Amino acid sequence: MNAKVLSLRERVSVPMLVWLVVLWLLLWGDLSWANVLSGTLLGLLVTIVLPLPTVRFGLRIRPLRILLLLGRFLVDLFAASAQVAWLAVRPGQQPRNSVVRVPLHSGSDLFVTMTAELVSLVPGSVVVEIGAPSALGGQGSIYIHALGVDSAEGREETRRNVLLTERRIMRTFATPQAYAEYLDRCRADGSDALCGGSRP
Repeated sequence: MNAKVLSLRERVSVPMLVWLVVLWLLLWGDLSWANVLSGTLLGLLVTIVLPLPTVRFGLRIRPLRILLLLGRFLVDLFAASAQVAWLAVRPGQQPRNSVVRVPLHSGSDLFVTMTAELVSLVPGSVVVEIGAPSALGGQGSIYIHALGVDSAEGREETRRNVLLTERRIMRTFATPQAYAEYLDRCRADGSDALCGGSRP
């Protein structure tokens, strides 16, 4: 087994250490030298003993696309809120639900997480499991509990909506290289119609 042994410098992330110290101070509710020192020592211990995996961000910020992404998210939020409100007050039997697996194509833990966050913020859909690309050989996936979805067409529509959300995130934040790799993965499993576009 080829396990990479991380050096001390690789294990200790300064931003993470600072964040852990800030959390420690917030927990104690008192800014004192003793709390700063004990928080720093505890943060060092945590980052050395329990190092987090390296995350390659590969981000490119596009302000106009961020506004478009937020606008579309708000539209989805209001539409889903109205649907959930109707399911809550309509007469008759309770709606049936489904758990839907959606394979993603971004190839990045960060983009899978961003997709899962946006999907879970929309009422009626809850992410129940995330399969990270780093743990699954590059093919990430998420499992969605979809409210009021009990047919094959409804499950396919849920998959389509998640893949469109992933596409919007990739077009907003991915570098050209990451976007090209994303398109290759889409074509490989026949989802290129939902990925769309040759460049971000």
